Amino acid sequence: MRLAGEGQLLHAQGDLAAAIDRLQGACALVREVIEEGPQDPGNTRQLASMLYTLGEWMLEREDLPASVEALDEAEALYRSLGEQAAQQAADVVIRRALVHSMAGKPLSAVADAQQAVSACLGWDEDEDVGDAERLDHARVVAWAGFVQLQSGGDPDLAVSAADWALQIYLDGLRVGDELVVPAGHATAFRNAAWVATVVHTAAERRDLADTAHFLLRATNGDTQVDIGETVTHVRTSQPTLAQVLGYTGRRDLAQALTAPAIESQILVPAMRCPPQLAPAYAKALGDLQGRVSDREDVLLGLEAHALFATASRLRVPTMRYRFGEVGPSWAAAVLNLGQRMIEFGEAAAAVDAADWLTAIIGQLAPYTVVADSIAHSTAMACSSWQHAIYTAVGDTAAASRVAQVIETLHRP
Repeated sequence: MRLAGEGQLLHAQGDLAAAIDRLQGACALVREVIEEGPQDPGNTRQLASMLYTLGEWMLEREDLPASVEALDEAEALYRSLGEQAAQQAADVVIRRALVHSMAGKPLSAVADAQQAVSACLGWDEDEDVGDAERLDHARVVAWAGFVQLQSGGDPDLAVSAADWALQIYLDGLRVGDELVVPAGHATAFRNAAWVATVVHTAAERRDLADTAHFLLRATNGDTQVDIGETVTHVRTSQPTLAQVLGYTGRRDLAQALTAPAIESQILVPAMRCPPQLAPAYAKALGDLQGRVSDREDVLLGLEAHALFATASRLRVPTMRYRFGEVGPSWAAAVLNLGQRMIEFGEAAAAVDAADWLTAIIGQLAPYTVVADSIAHSTAMACSSWQHAIYTAVGDTAAASRVAQVIETLHRP
């Protein structure tokens, strides 16, 4: 605790490197206590809290891999505590989503964002959730809207999340005629107002845009916020899923999945359909890749991946027992998205795709024993693409691991 206190003081003084050093030392000591036992939930919670802070400080230092590593460990510790630490786990996951977004890794960012939001919305159905808990959920949803917009996701989902969070904030933070936003919610509130202003302006929903802009200025010292460049980007280069499905003539899919997001409060891809139907809808979206422009292709891949990822995380039976059928479609959607990102010069996003392919191919492994199977040909194509990506970015260790996979796939 002395080391952690010194770290907080040094951080407040602006000495980030020394602050991180002290907090890392504190984490190491608590790990020793936990390893020696007996198990004490208080020690587990203390270490998880320290790691969450360490993840934030690593983000400030722009050491994004170290930030993700700290947040991964924090999430695992909070989850080991069960429901009593569910909100803290969600906070860690949405913070990791932000880190992935800043690192240019949209597949991981959106997967984490929807995981955190889906958990929060599940808790909101509980009648015992109080006002403070709802504000905590609003913070997670606000960040999810920001992450989705920054990651090239569907603007309709981003603004739906932002609007939902703002409504919870407005209901819970009004004191008389004034809006009092606590420090712990200020950045999330401001980001939600920013997303709502940008997307509503881009879509020419003037009344909603004006209201959001008023809230944005109120949280920004009543100063003007320049959103022109972002509005132009969203309007011209970041289509909604409803638009893309309209272009492809799949109005049936548009009606089933987009219905419209703002009115139905679809906040993340995982909320578009029941989990059991997600693999089928994900495959249908992935099958449309190649029939639209590059940016629209990216959105289809991102949406398909998000649905596959949530079905996998929830252990939907199709993903558990029929992965040989759906796995190749998931891999194809991710590979196609990764290839588009390479063409855009976004190497980090391509590496993100390559990393996800490692996990997908690993699950496909039992189905690749037949050389002429779809699973085998998919694994070969994906592994070859991975090897090229890892080689191009200089990750020789990852390239070597993939080379071993390719060698194994070539064996009779």
